[in-house]
Amino acid sequence: MPLAMPFRSIQRVYFDDLDALNILHNVRFLLFMERARGELLAEIGFRWEDDLSVNPDKYHVVAAHEIQYLAPVRGEGELTVELQPVHLGTSSAILHARVRSRHGDVLHADGRTRLVRLDPTTQRPCSWSDRFRAAFGPLVRPEAP
Repeated sequence: MPLAMPFRSIQRVYFDDLDALNILHNVRFLLFMERARGELLAEIGFRWEDDLSVNPDKYHVVAAHEIQYLAPVRGEGELTVELQPVHLGTSSAILHARVRSRHGDVLHADGRTRLVRLDPTTQRPCSWSDRFRAAFGPLVRPEAP
């Protein structure tokens, strides 16, 4: 069965995620987006614990983050992180992320992450594997200009 898009991940906000004003600290949004990305990749068959010979695409870096904070998250509870792949290039991929209240009625943050696949020997950008393209490519929904 095809994976429903956008991909949704429930993330828990704990006391130690909050700042002195009882608001979710800004860097935690990126952490929640990263955790959701790991869940998405695992869901399509790319697990971090796999050896590079099995999952060479795990050798990638975050090349850019862009995030807009739209509404504060106050106190502990749950959030929904929505991920939508919007680009798959030769060596890069971009995911659009939205951090919403648990039931989706409040949009707290909107962002994008650009990943770049690296060759483990040269540390230079290289192509995503055919296996990755076959799994990730069908999920891509380009954003409207």
